[in-house]
Amino acid sequence: MTQVLINNEPVNTEFETSTTVNDLVTLILNDVATEDEVISSIKFNGRVLSIDEEDQCLVLPVDTFNDIDFTLINSLNLAFDSLDDCSGYIDVVVSKIAELSALYSQNEVRQANILFSEVVEIMDLFVQLVSKIHKTIRKSYPEKLQNNQTLQKLEIHLLSVLKALLPAKEKEDIIMLCDLLEYELVDNLTQWKIQAIPELKQLNHD
Repeated sequence: MTQVLINNEPVNTEFETSTTVNDLVTLILNDVATEDEVISSIKFNGRVLSIDEEDQCLVLPVDTFNDIDFTLINSLNLAFDSLDDCSGYIDVVVSKIAELSALYSQNEVRQANILFSEVVEIMDLFVQLVSKIHKTIRKSYPEKLQNNQTLQKLEIHLLSVLKALLPAKEKEDIIMLCDLLEYELVDNLTQWKIQAIPELKQLNHD
């Protein structure tokens, strides 16, 4: 029989042989986790899987595995922990933009276009992550974030820059595209890293 653990502690759960891992996730979120807790990771047979592997395992019956260990964490704590991921995204994007600009300057358009798509995908993930973090932290610190001009201005500027990128790309206006990437986007992301993210982190210590 499969042993189910939450934060390394065994729990008594009853489920049918047809119960999938997805069903178990729903059961834990509904019956075990508090309103402010989320599942931050799942170990299958003692191993943390890649995203693709985990997706494949979620649809399998629970009894496929010897043990499944769920890590529950307070959503606010997870939000603060995820701020480091935001900084990681910024470093990756800034590095790729430098490489992208070099490719365009060398007229390596095909390779540059591939890299541009990667930058757009990463930025999409960054925006989603920042949005979720901001929403979670704002719920706990509404007064402190209500009038935070730094976050508001950076969010508006970031979305306007991203909105301008695709038209420039479609028009093949390389000069405009590089200006938006090298100056507008990099400057915005730098401000997130040196100002906005530290301000959000500080809320966890106030």
